[in-house]
Amino acid sequence: MWDWRALVLVPFLLTSSAAGASSAPRVDPKTGRVRVLFLGEVASTNWLFLRWINADPQFIMTRVPLDIEWISMAEAKRFARIYLPRSEQAVRSGYDVLVFEDFTPVVMQVAVLDWFQSCISQGMGIALIEYVYWGALGAGTNEIGKWTVMDFYQVFPADVVMNDFPASQGRTFYQVRNPEGPLNLPGLESVPLNRGHHGDMIPRPGSVVEAVWSGSQTPCMVTGTYGEGHTLQLGQGWDNIPDDTRLHYAYLIDYIFNQIFCIADLPYPKDLALVHTVRKMFATYQDRRVAAIDLLEFVERFGANPTKAVGLLDAMETDHETAMKLYLAGQYDGARDELADLLDKFGKVDDELLEARNRALFWVYAAEWVTVSAVTMVCGSLLWVLMVRRRFYREVAVTRAS
Repeated sequence: MWDWRALVLVPFLLTSSAAGASSAPRVDPKTGRVRVLFLGEVASTNWLFLRWINADPQFIMTRVPLDIEWISMAEAKRFARIYLPRSEQAVRSGYDVLVFEDFTPVVMQVAVLDWFQSCISQGMGIALIEYVYWGALGAGTNEIGKWTVMDFYQVFPADVVMNDFPASQGRTFYQVRNPEGPLNLPGLESVPLNRGHHGDMIPRPGSVVEAVWSGSQTPCMVTGTYGEGHTLQLGQGWDNIPDDTRLHYAYLIDYIFNQIFCIADLPYPKDLALVHTVRKMFATYQDRRVAAIDLLEFVERFGANPTKAVGLLDAMETDHETAMKLYLAGQYDGARDELADLLDKFGKVDDELLEARNRALFWVYAAEWVTVSAVTMVCGSLLWVLMVRRRFYREVAVTRAS
């Protein structure tokens, strides 16, 4: 049995391998944004987090579904063949960080993993989400046993232990061990962050134990370096975060973003409350815009003319770009004010779209009324002819004899 009390005393100082880690943030030199390649669990259980990342100006994300828990092996291999970069140079020039979540290495060629490994050694960051042993007899869809025999396993900041425990056995709440790391968030230790079942991790020399499970005292987040690249390994999946936490923990968006900041070597926000507010406003703007476009497409199907609403949305997108520039420049107050004005404008957009919808549906309802009325009149006429007027045609009771 592993002596976890000794493991959690692993010092938070990096060894000589960490000394060579890249000190420059990993961002696109042209835009200042982090280009994220997310591979694996592109599914409904992760949709909230992927939507947040996609809405934030700090990130540009490419998603490739590869997790055979949600799609077939043939589909995963096809997506990998079509959408993954075709050369190491394409990886290096096109992306700043990688986020792997819960997929088997079988879905891609070993050469692609070699490209990733080489780029990580030269400064690209990687987050390994749910790369631990899980599932009955290790039947988890990440097939972790196959990762451990590959050269790519050197990238992992922690070794995988082949055991499996449910969250109810002391693996639900975090206990933060590095207050300067990505988990320095208000109230994080008081919210449940796991509802799955997973095995343990053993931090490798030079790695940092960011947090342990409060009950078992075993590591649940470990960070480190591989060459010049920053690495992060999480002992559960984003999809394992309970619904109650998704609904009620205000700083969950920052929990996700800080993991990407960690591997991109970006500084964590100093004024977290302000940055958190702006992040949520960007996410709200994206949700409201998507809802408005869906309603716009709906009313267009009925022949409505939503020209005013389209014009308002186009003008708002220009203001949204201004807010993005302010946000990326670190002018969070200005970005917040710009976004507040933008969100207020959605009221007018909604009014225009609802008016267009009502105009379109008026003719739908009118046609429906005419159709129903016509059918009613026809049915009434037939009823009158067949049932009411029938009394004029009496049956012959007696026939005269000839």
